[in-house]
Amino acid sequence: MKTLPYLDTSLKRIHPGWLPVFETPAIADRLAAIDAELGRRADAGATVYPPRECVFHALSFFAPADARVVILGQDPYHGEGEAMGLSFSVPDGIRIPPSLRNIYKEIAADTGAGIPASGDLSRWATQGVLLLNSVLTVEADKAGSHGKLGWQTVTEALIDTVNRDNPGCVFLLWGNWARAHAEKIDTSRHLVLEAAHPSPLSASRGFFGCRHFSESNAWLAARGKTPVIWSDAGREPTLF
Repeated sequence: MKTLPYLDTSLKRIHPGWLPVFETPAIADRLAAIDAELGRRADAGATVYPPRECVFHALSFFAPADARVVILGQDPYHGEGEAMGLSFSVPDGIRIPPSLRNIYKEIAADTGAGIPASGDLSRWATQGVLLLNSVLTVEADKAGSHGKLGWQTVTEALIDTVNRDNPGCVFLLWGNWARAHAEKIDTSRHLVLEAAHPSPLSASRGFFGCRHFSESNAWLAARGKTPVIWSDAGREPTLF
């Protein structure tokens, strides 16, 4: 793999099971171009989120074959201190963003669990939930500003790897971008659940009431897999 001055710190932290994706020539070339552009923008004074050591944080917990649930986001939060390399997640102590608050509301309505005080979803990642954005970086206060850097080529390859190498997991596809991946996923092995995005602009149009969290756990349990504890706030209820 080529030396990537901007991204190397984060790449060194990923689970080795993902390395074959980054070693393919097409992805290696794309990453080199992205790395050069990120370095150029940083040198010009731009503030880029998440911190460079966290860009690939979602890939540090497990190999593609060990994912139990995949949740696809769009691009990182662009406010100071928010993005941490996990889709929808913010560090402990940061105010919970509206989309994540709606996710918590649906979990509570679906499972009866309490709403957590923290927006840090690392507890999901440690249970095998892949929290992957389509675009992995953004400039401060400029939503979607890195949408044309070519990240989608990289993240689509990561999704394709899970689809191919994982024996069976759940894909939660919320919003139009995520749902566009549905036709590529092998439904003979994986469960695909689609809904509107949890953003306040669309949550009432099909996200609330989707019951994806209990459905995911029922599917996992039926295949001998451990269900995900979606909330550790208060009593964890019967899952299905």
